[in-house]
Amino acid sequence: MSIGIRIKQLRRYLDLTQQEFADRIGVRRNTIANYETKRNNPVDSVVSLICREFSVREEWLRTGEGEMFAPAPSAALDALAKERGLSHGAYIAIEKFLNLSPELQDGIIGYFTEVAAALNADAVPSSAAPALESAEDLHAELDRQLAAEKEAAAK
Repeated sequence: MSIGIRIKQLRRYLDLTQQEFADRIGVRRNTIANYETKRNNPVDSVVSLICREFSVREEWLRTGEGEMFAPAPSAALDALAKERGLSHGAYIAIEKFLNLSPELQDGIIGYFTEVAAALNADAVPSSAAPALESAEDLHAELDRQLAAEKEAAAK
């Protein structure tokens, strides 16, 4: 099986049109069509772009050997989980969030910002819990709490 067939297989697996695939790696649609029909083979820089953009293993793309996708990098998340004592559920939630597109991540953050604002509007301020007027106040309060936790852990 040729590299062009594997590009087509990848594109279909990702449910992308030739145009969408081409747009993601910055080439023209007919370039992808030429790869898929074996008229041309991609140059090394295009192979690198495909691998980087879609987390594809270069060995699979070039030869068809091994797994299609590279394993998701988890070393940083593992270190965070250990440092912060994350539960399995929290680890999974963070991992899934990080794997979302930036647009979906922004949507989720927007949703929680709206929820926080609505809850804050309904809350009765007390001396134990300061009222948070805005998303900036929420971030500042979270930063303050994190700094206090780090200081306590350092002692």
